[in-house]
Amino acid sequence: MAAPELDAPDSGGEWAADPTVRLARRAEPLLSEVDDSDDAWRRVQDDIARRHTDLAEALSRHGHHAVAGLEDGLFVATVVFQGRSRTPGELVDALTAEVDYRERMLSAKERELIEEHLINDVASSLHELIADAEEQLQAMNRELDERPTSTGMRLRLRWEPRPDAPTGLAEARGRLLRQAAELWSAEDRKAVGDFLQRQIEEERSRDEYGTWSEHLRRALDYRAWHRFVIERWQDGRWRPATGPASGGERVLAVSLPLFAAASGHYRSAHPHAPRLVLLDEAFAGVDDDARAKCLGLLAHFDLDVVMTSEREWGFYATVPGIATHQLVRKVPRTPTVCGDRAGPAADRPGSRRSGPGMAGRPGGHQADPRGGP
Repeated sequence: MAAPELDAPDSGGEWAADPTVRLARRAEPLLSEVDDSDDAWRRVQDDIARRHTDLAEALSRHGHHAVAGLEDGLFVATVVFQGRSRTPGELVDALTAEVDYRERMLSAKERELIEEHLINDVASSLHELIADAEEQLQAMNRELDERPTSTGMRLRLRWEPRPDAPTGLAEARGRLLRQAAELWSAEDRKAVGDFLQRQIEEERSRDEYGTWSEHLRRALDYRAWHRFVIERWQDGRWRPATGPASGGERVLAVSLPLFAAASGHYRSAHPHAPRLVLLDEAFAGVDDDARAKCLGLLAHFDLDVVMTSEREWGFYATVPGIATHQLVRKVPRTPTVCGDRAGPAADRPGSRRSGPGMAGRPGGHQADPRGGP
């Protein structure tokens, strides 16, 4: 027990004198520095008793009972598990077997859950969500394509799998978008089910202490599988929007995709909820034609825009309604806001709200702090 690395004679019977003496001689140098005083013995006994108490308290919280006793002069702890008293070694073996059994059963239940729920419900939802995102992206790109700059630059958004996307996403994505879940073949169901199963298993291996709901939430988040890429049409082909460009083109390459993203984000809100976007000198360096197209795009996206500018009025034919306010400082301590309204009072079809209080504003309203700080 004190020197387990030594080979002891067979414990099945009495030891002969010769092997016993040889074992004692090999053990002596290994134990020469061990304190065998009475005080050390009492400390060891106290430590064993304390450790047994800690073990008993820990096991009692899980409904198990630890028992201590002496066998052949040795302190032996046993644990009652599954109605039997077991030594620590036997308990480890029993728990290992129990864990293996439960993992096999859990895997079977997971597969049943995958087939009955994830395939039928979650995969169907993924099909709808990904298809809706693709349709929304196409609609946004159509609007962007209709608004080229005076130099002919056009922008488009691409929603594509990330470079580090899960293995098998391209195939699973193709099957998800090909047709509705109720029309999938057995091969389609197996391929999609295997893909979803792998995501759950990988997420569980990354966070083995997470809950089942946390694993599912992260493993099935299709947004984390994709990324957005902004491209511009230049010299007869699509290029990354991060390349060389004029100041105004760089502004548009950043702003227009963000407007599209804001519109997409607000689609999940209540139909009558505000769709607020705040802009501060958003179109600096952009010519008037591009400004008119950008504001028209904001109106088409049905965004509630509040914009500050030292020169922009926003009076363009593409803007169906606007409220303009000018901040004037008449005396040093009294700022005053004066407002006027411009634009047709008729409501744009499909607008969320109407009425004179909004100045017929289906496209947004604008604040202009000209005339003072």
